[in-house]
Amino acid sequence: MDAFPIFWNVKGRAIVVFGGGAEAAAKLRLVQKTNATVHVIAAAFEPGIIDLDGTVVHEREPLAAPLPQDIAFAYAATGEPALDAALAARMRALNIPVCAADQPSVSDFITGAIVDRDPVVVAIGTEGNAPVLAREIKARIERLLPAGLGGVARKAGALREAVAGRIAPGGARRRFWHQLFAPALDGEFERESFGRAAQALLAANDTADKGFVSFVGAGAGDADLLTERARQRLDRADVVLFDALVAPEILELARREAVLVNVGKRAGRHALKQSEINDLIVAHAAKGLRVVRLKGGDPSIFGRLAEEIDAVQAADIGLEIVPGVTAASVAAASALAPLTERGQAQELRIITAHGAGGEDDVEAVDWASAAAGTAPLAIYMGRRGARTVQRRLILEGRAAHTPVILVESAGRQDEIRRHTTLQGLADTVATMAGDGPLMILVAVRSRERQALALRQEEAA
Repeated sequence: MDAFPIFWNVKGRAIVVFGGGAEAAAKLRLVQKTNATVHVIAAAFEPGIIDLDGTVVHEREPLAAPLPQDIAFAYAATGEPALDAALAARMRALNIPVCAADQPSVSDFITGAIVDRDPVVVAIGTEGNAPVLAREIKARIERLLPAGLGGVARKAGALREAVAGRIAPGGARRRFWHQLFAPALDGEFERESFGRAAQALLAANDTADKGFVSFVGAGAGDADLLTERARQRLDRADVVLFDALVAPEILELARREAVLVNVGKRAGRHALKQSEINDLIVAHAAKGLRVVRLKGGDPSIFGRLAEEIDAVQAADIGLEIVPGVTAASVAAASALAPLTERGQAQELRIITAHGAGGEDDVEAVDWASAAAGTAPLAIYMGRRGARTVQRRLILEGRAAHTPVILVESAGRQDEIRRHTTLQGLADTVATMAGDGPLMILVAVRSRERQALALRQEEAA
């Protein structure tokens, strides 16, 4: 970020707006909502254009006008770029933050698009690159936030002392507010009913701070593949224990105060033993914390979920599973390749080429069963065992010309796709120099490739 977003305290201070026309009027509409004393300075004011109600008016030449004390910031919005730049220089010389209209190079700050539900305020900025985009985002947020949300926030402020006296700080108190604000964001509360709901929730609140574990699927790629429930659990987590394959942009969705712990396992690079991960999950939850165990893809598919569930249940701690989009589905979607086809495949085999015993597990797979028939195969973590997968499937009867789709880092911006056959599987994998997770789809036909082949035949 070149511009850091902050909320500046202006209560009881002065804000100066230079200008008497439309540009100044636009700035005034914003600052007149504050509890600052607003001073407007211009050589002349355009009647009917600028609303000076509630401001201190100085009809003077802006560069020569005396300035009030304790100025929080100033706007130079005279409509004359050269004059605005000169005013900006004057303010900067006095160490007063200034924004010159449409001149970011001489400005200390930029005013973003603002959604006003006072005291709830949302500001959207693009560092001056795309102000129209900021306004589009503002319009969407305006539609999302109930008009009475400010009243809810003020009522909540009045409750803070009572809540602090009844509920210990930490997870239990955060959960109380989450339970209260979730329906408020859906527009369910008038100010009076919000107060009643808060008192009822306080009366029913169990002050015992019980921990809880959510096993959350992070999906196999970008953050937009997360479920809404997964986003919510991340937002409310006290601790997030995450896999190495979880994308950084997904971790950004965790709240700022959450503790993030990398417990990831990668082929040949095991940071922690599984038993140590189990102990970490239980230890954090036993402190009364909301723990998210964030796993790449879907936690129920090759995610060692059973062992972690057993550890949490043995400690008598509550838990839930939040499913995620598994890598096979994401890889197939990227390649426009249905995993099953009516009349072609009545089953889908999901196989891991790297199990509890390491890469040697690839030999332990029932390849005779996997090779039988024409059922599609989704083979996870197959990079190191690719040659063994190829050899065993052909040896057990799969045709060498069976189509294969290889997808590395499925669903991410650095995704790589290759189309080959079972005969060329190992050699093609060897050309993929990345170290992202590799999905091998066997006997899965890409509609994209079929369409290309058809066009080539027609052209011939």
